[in-house]
Amino acid sequence: MIPLVSIYGAQLGMMNHKGTLIFMHVGFAMSMSVFMYSGFVKSGVPIALEEAAYLDGCTKMQTFFKIVFPLLKPTTSTLVILNVLAFWNDYLLPSLVLGKKELYTLPLSTYSFYGTYTADYGTIMAALVLTLAPILILYLFLQKQIIDGVVTGAVK
Repeated sequence: MIPLVSIYGAQLGMMNHKGTLIFMHVGFAMSMSVFMYSGFVKSGVPIALEEAAYLDGCTKMQTFFKIVFPLLKPTTSTLVILNVLAFWNDYLLPSLVLGKKELYTLPLSTYSFYGTYTADYGTIMAALVLTLAPILILYLFLQKQIIDGVVTGAVK
C-alpha cells in the first residue's frame, strides 16, 4: 500500500478524490473477473453455438451479446456480488486514499462513532445496519442467478 499511496499521492497528486478510489478498485477487481469469465467461457460456452450464429449471419459483436453474454448471467451476478461486497466493506484503501472527512465511505464514517475511551453503541449499531442494508438488498435480487450458477455445474 505504501508504493501505491506514494505514487498516486506524491507523484501524481491524485489523493482525496473518489475517482482515484474507484480507479484502484476497478484495477484490483479486474484480475479475478477476467479469470472467472475466461474459465467459464472455455468450459461452459460450446463453440457450436458461436459457429451456428456465424452461419446465421451474426457478427462477432452480435454473437457475443445475443449468444454468449446471456450464458454468462450466473458468473456476472456472482462477480457483481463479490466485487460490491469487497468495495463496500473496504476500510484500508479508502482510509489511505481519502483524507477529507466529507469524502469518507460508510465504514470509515462508522468508525468515527468510536471515542477514545467510550463508544455510543446505539449509534454504531444503527450505522452498521444502514451499511449492511444495500448489500442485503442486492443479494436478495441476485440470489436466483447465484443459485442457478452453482446448480448449473453440478449435474452432467
